[in-house]
Amino acid sequence: MMLRKRATTQTYSRPHLSKKSRKEEEDMITELPEDVRRHILSFLSTKHAVSTTILSRSWKNLWTLASTKNLELDDSLLLHPESNSETIHHLPSLFSNFVNHVLGLISVPCIQTLKLCCSYPYDPDHINCWLHTACKYNVSEVNIRVYSQNPIKLPSNLYGSTWLVVLKLNANVSLDFRDSISFPRLKVLWIKVYDANDVNLTQKLFRDHICPILEELFIEGEILDENRRVVLLVILSSLKRLKIEYRLAHSFQGGIEYNFVLHCPNLECLDLRDDFLAKYSARDLKVLDYAKISIGYPCADYAAFDLYGDVNPSNRAFEVLEELSNVKSLSLSGGTTKALSCSYETAQHTGLDDDDENALLIRLRNFELYFRFLTFLELGFRTCESWSLLPLLLHSSPNVEYLILKKELDLTSCRYKTVFFWRPEEPVPECMSLHLREIEIRGFQGESQELAIVEFFLGHAEVLQKMTIHVQEASPNMMFSEHVLQIPTVAEACEVEIISTKSCIQ
Repeated sequence: MMLRKRATTQTYSRPHLSKKSRKEEEDMITELPEDVRRHILSFLSTKHAVSTTILSRSWKNLWTLASTKNLELDDSLLLHPESNSETIHHLPSLFSNFVNHVLGLISVPCIQTLKLCCSYPYDPDHINCWLHTACKYNVSEVNIRVYSQNPIKLPSNLYGSTWLVVLKLNANVSLDFRDSISFPRLKVLWIKVYDANDVNLTQKLFRDHICPILEELFIEGEILDENRRVVLLVILSSLKRLKIEYRLAHSFQGGIEYNFVLHCPNLECLDLRDDFLAKYSARDLKVLDYAKISIGYPCADYAAFDLYGDVNPSNRAFEVLEELSNVKSLSLSGGTTKALSCSYETAQHTGLDDDDENALLIRLRNFELYFRFLTFLELGFRTCESWSLLPLLLHSSPNVEYLILKKELDLTSCRYKTVFFWRPEEPVPECMSLHLREIEIRGFQGESQELAIVEFFLGHAEVLQKMTIHVQEASPNMMFSEHVLQIPTVAEACEVEIISTKSCIQ
């Protein structure tokens, strides 16, 4: 149990200033050299920088001369806590007038950052016009977060731009693929894909000849069509960081196949998230430092797909791991291990006569898993069956030094079953004899079967230095801590720490 002290805070308020004192402060700032004031203004939001024009004539439009301008156009900045319904109703017109006024005053040769955030629906033609005007100033970073049902056109002056380095598109943006396009200096790309009309984008944009030096890519999307097979191609030699986050916008169907092809030989960080188990093909991941895999539909019964002859999508989870053999740090979510366990131990018909249609056979599938460089492993377990994977993954990771085990909530039943499928096998995994130094366990509830897992590691991890166990305070077995501390450890210097996750003594 850890004791936490309540942090004491003090509130300091600025002393009340008379009108004369405020005037003296304003005069002091105004007396600063113009280049210093311009530099100060470059750190303010556009709204606050523009508001300085009312201070005096010497401040009028000074913000437009800032040498490195960060142009932030955000309609939420026009709202105040005291805003009434009438003000909110007129917000679109107020914001449009504000944007037109600001863009009409800009006189700098270069805008470093453009951020356009529109939480209200505006005329797409107005948004297109704003973007086209702002992007004339050799902008190097563009961040568009716009709500619009109709597609917004990316300004033509961004195509082929030698200034553009960062492009973040959290909006329904239409890209022009009729002509040859390229982003020769683009290093960071965040994009939201609308599957209904972006087939060309998912298959043509993420290519070496279009983004030759791209280093970071974040693709977020929804699959709207439950019949078409979506193909996402990412073929980028320069890419170092890739995050793909896709969701289904319809009910899960295990027989539908969505193909994601990744060819990024210099990729260092990979983050895959979906709720339907796409079919991933990842080649030549030779320098992968970190991979976070969170794939699989939480409520899917993968075993049923295999049982009745359909293509079992849970096999795709194993196929993903087979592609990650060079990874150094690996994190698997509870949904991922659930899919893996359904593929590792799958219920099937035995082929007996019709009188015994319900006879089942457990089959262990032969998958090749070996992580020779893996030193950090994080595993989530959402179902009791998922724990059967633990010996397999430990045997496949002979050099693991740090292990995190997380017992997660089973979303299909809104509670975690108390029965574990935990059968330690001989021989003991190699990592436990030579390399495993630290273990952290989260989400335990003080159950007797959880002791078997703790006992296994403490009894076989020969070089273990520390084990930390987070136990829920309201666990059924309040003697859990005492039982754990009585377990003999094979490593003499091992430190065992038990933390109550809900305990906070003040």
